[in-house]
Amino acid sequence: MELFFDKKHILKGIRLFIFLTILGFAVIIFFTTSRESLQALQSLKVQFLFLALLLVFADIFLGGLRIYIFFTKEILKKVRFVDCAKANLTNYFLSAITPASTGGGPGQLYSLTRRGVPISGAVSVLAINFFSTLLFFLLTYVLVFFLTQQGIFAKGLTYLVRFSFLAFSAAFLVMTIMLVKPKSLHILFRIFSFFTKIIWRKNIEKRKQLLEKIEDQVVQLRFYLQHFFHKEKLTLLFSFLLTVMYYLNKYLMAYVILKGLGLNINFLQVMYLQIIQFFIIYFSPTPGASGIAEVSSASLMSALMPKAYLPIFAILWRIFSNHLGVALGGWVTLKDLNQHFKEKQEKGEEVSKEVQLTEP
Repeated sequence: MELFFDKKHILKGIRLFIFLTILGFAVIIFFTTSRESLQALQSLKVQFLFLALLLVFADIFLGGLRIYIFFTKEILKKVRFVDCAKANLTNYFLSAITPASTGGGPGQLYSLTRRGVPISGAVSVLAINFFSTLLFFLLTYVLVFFLTQQGIFAKGLTYLVRFSFLAFSAAFLVMTIMLVKPKSLHILFRIFSFFTKIIWRKNIEKRKQLLEKIEDQVVQLRFYLQHFFHKEKLTLLFSFLLTVMYYLNKYLMAYVILKGLGLNINFLQVMYLQIIQFFIIYFSPTPGASGIAEVSSASLMSALMPKAYLPIFAILWRIFSNHLGVALGGWVTLKDLNQHFKEKQEKGEEVSKEVQLTEP
């Protein structure tokens, strides 16, 4: 996880995220802006922006609650809700600045373990929530596929939709096997063990120590997963219901912004397009889907609104659905990391002093 928390990589990720975001906005502005766009901006109703801001806070609340529900039982040490919300915000930030959002999971794991949660316990919580997310996305995509007319979104996005469907299906299959049959974790461990033989051919002792630590975590993770699936079925159901609310809240942001622009567009059509939108960007290869999210939002929504409104919608939608959460997550994460590195440095200095005192 050090890769995600290294200052050099964080700064590089932030720069890339900002660059691709600006590039995406520039493409939209260049191809869609007109004199009518200025008139559309002047007609913007500020009260709807406040409503969108409330949805941002609801997003942060629901994201934290999805984590918190697992820490009110005896199986895992109780964690404050505010710490669960911080873990969710860390996910926002590190997902935004790492390719394909790969830093989000390790970010949540780091944040939770900092609050005393066992690594395997935190992994079990994140795995179950990830499974709920995959299930929700696949169900809603199938619903849209059968209920909407062909051509509701631009044909140019067809390949992205197909790629996303394959990615979601593959991830869902792996997670289903892992959660329903926790014994499969040992198979994954054996595969990992095989590859470590290639990586650490010369350093046998280092490999042995690493495998012992991981095997211990795998055993604990299996215990947590079996407990939740056998004794905490209501918690699992609650996790899925919160996931539904979490993403419906995100989808609702687009409709609120459209109302703020004075556009009277069918609510269900907006929801359908938002389902496709998030389906496309979830496994996007760019950091935080930057660039792809901006351009695809304009492409999708072009079927519902005048061209002049597209740049204003795309910018406002991206700010409220992503950038505000990322900015707050960045503040929380960087503050926490600074404290972590400070504690690490102080600990190192104490160890150094102890060594000096024990030397003859």
